[in-house]
Amino acid sequence: MASKLPIECLRRIFEELTKSDLTVDPFTHNDAIVYSNLNYLYSCVLVNRTWCNTAIPLLWKDPLHWLSIKDDDFIKQVVVPWKDQLRFHVPFTYAKSEKLPLLISTYFACLPEKSRRSLKTNKAFKLPEDIIETTTFYDYPFFLRRLNLPTLVNAVSMWTQQHHSTDEPLDEDTESEDVLSADVLTEKLIKLFMEKSTNLEYLSYIKLPVSLHNDVGHIKINIAGFPGSKIALANITSFHFNACAIKKPENYYVSLSRICHSIRNLEIRCLCNDSKGLAALIGSQRGLVKLLIHGANYYYGIHNGYIPKYSYRYITKALYNKVSDLTYLNFQCNGIPLETFASCTKLEQLILHANYYQNADKFIKSDFSHLKSLLIKDGSFLINHQTNIIQNSGGYISEIVNSMNEPRDPDNLTKFYETVIDFCPRLTILEYYICKDQISLIPILFNKCNQLRKLALHSTDMQTETVEINDVLSKMGEEIPEQLRMIEIPWHFKFSADSLESFLKGCQRRLKEPLQFEPSISTDEQKEILDRYIDIGVLKKNLSNY
Repeated sequence: MASKLPIECLRRIFEELTKSDLTVDPFTHNDAIVYSNLNYLYSCVLVNRTWCNTAIPLLWKDPLHWLSIKDDDFIKQVVVPWKDQLRFHVPFTYAKSEKLPLLISTYFACLPEKSRRSLKTNKAFKLPEDIIETTTFYDYPFFLRRLNLPTLVNAVSMWTQQHHSTDEPLDEDTESEDVLSADVLTEKLIKLFMEKSTNLEYLSYIKLPVSLHNDVGHIKINIAGFPGSKIALANITSFHFNACAIKKPENYYVSLSRICHSIRNLEIRCLCNDSKGLAALIGSQRGLVKLLIHGANYYYGIHNGYIPKYSYRYITKALYNKVSDLTYLNFQCNGIPLETFASCTKLEQLILHANYYQNADKFIKSDFSHLKSLLIKDGSFLINHQTNIIQNSGGYISEIVNSMNEPRDPDNLTKFYETVIDFCPRLTILEYYICKDQISLIPILFNKCNQLRKLALHSTDMQTETVEINDVLSKMGEEIPEQLRMIEIPWHFKFSADSLESFLKGCQRRLKEPLQFEPSISTDEQKEILDRYIDIGVLKKNLSNY
């Protein structure tokens, strides 16, 4: 019966295997796509020719990524040849997957025979004749959908190291193509992809989580100049890059702006300078939906109270006209006013790395009727501003996370919690700063936000004053949401054994699953109570304490 399924049905079934662990965030490059079911696809290849022909394109749409992220080897140092146009400031180690060179061997076999034989004459490494003669049954580059250039460079470098020649001494007359074997092969493969990969959807120049520290060697990075790029890059919907990684970017940006008009997910990191070319690229897009843009200060921060002053006049103007359809904004860039995004009335996820923002007032008064997630990271975005955003939301917010240690305007904390209680009935995650004056609002929060699954309350690490919460803890047990799975309270919030018992009795009555609760306990009686409720399944066991 399986063999009689229409090919379209098979393809859709196989596609589901590759989508099972697809991460929502398009800018999570560490595990942006995790193919946990690829082994099943490998098995499908062995069933019959029809199944094989259906599964192979899916296995080869992003091999560079999934061969990199899943590996049991120890972290090893790998020298990767970079061009002077690539200058990533990241650690000098890389997760070395032993399968990547095999991938390059396959792609090498897809090169025209003339190209393969020209590389055989390269003095920097030796190629056995069987590698030159190898051919492939499938045109694997045709299946490629996602191209990450730093990963490609790393894989080629590992491959050339395996075939490195120490027999041929190099003299002063040696041509550059005879020396830079990895660079030459990388450029040939990029040329191959531009000619064959007519359905590319994803292009990245982003450094990987564990990458390189120094520039070594050269690769040709302006892929828009390769033959076939006008077709290969025309359907790119996700584009990710480090702006500071491109030495002479203007022509490169302009070239892409003439080809790529369908980018929906745009990630720009380390934006150090204004750029007419980048503005042209942004302005040429027909429908940006998700945008991540981080300026140079994301990496260097504020030093001695001084905020670096950058001006992004051209980029700001381009963004102003192209952001009205954004549903995702991850923003931190001094020099681009926050009011640039005041027209983003469709935002569902907002992430602000807020060291400093110009002209925030117009933005915080915008329409956030579709907002579901508000994340404030590593900065000083005023609580009052966050409260305004929540008040202008449509009641759909399910996640509020603020990772700052201590707010600039703690006097507005009570107003914040009152606003959350009034405007966030669908809240499932709350991670926020709290002082002693707001802890009495938590039982009310539990009552009004009864879909809450995680509550993490934090205070400054310098806190020394003990806060007694006996009455509040008991009331929290009476109102605790049925779906709550985790609760964290500051270490200096103290309570008696009786109030702890009362809270846990409430948890036993109301909760549907065990609660992760790891309070700071000070007496043997409190520990005995916790152990007892772990034994009866009300609390999860904290293995770190055993």
